[in-house]
Amino acid sequence: MKNLTETPRFESSNFAILLMRIWLGTVMLKHSGTYLFQGKVPELAAFLESLNWPIPLAMAYASQLAEFGAAILILLGVSFGAWIMAFTLGIAVLFAHSGKIYSEAELPFTYFLLSVVLGLIGLGKPGLDSLRFLKKGNRSMN
Repeated sequence: MKNLTETPRFESSNFAILLMRIWLGTVMLKHSGTYLFQGKVPELAAFLESLNWPIPLAMAYASQLAEFGAAILILLGVSFGAWIMAFTLGIAVLFAHSGKIYSEAELPFTYFLLSVVLGLIGLGKPGLDSLRFLKKGNRSMN
C-alpha cells in the first residue's frame, strides 16, 4: 500500500483545472451572451457613457465580444483565452467598478483572479493547449 503523500496528483489537478475552466467558461458565456443576444449591450453602453467612456456603444460590444470569445477559448482549453478574460475583467474591475474589490467588484475580481490563475498554470487536459504541446514533442504537459 502506498503512502498518501506518494500518490500522484497530476490527474486530480487536471480535474480541478477542468472544473475551474468549465465554471469560468460557462458563467462568462452566460454573462456575455445575455448582453449580446438579449439586447442588453445598449444598457451597458449607457452605463459606460455615464462614466464618460469614449465610444461607449463600441466599447460595450467590444467588451462583451471579448468575454464571449475568451469564454469559448477557455472551454476549449486554449490558455490565451484566460489572458483575454483577465484583461477584460481587469478593465471592468478597475474602471467600471472603480477597483472596489470588497464590494461591487467582488465577483468580477474573483473571476479576474481565476482567469489569471488559469493563465499561469495552464488549462490542463483535456484541452487544445495540451494537444498542441504533445504535437510539438514537448511532454511537459503530461
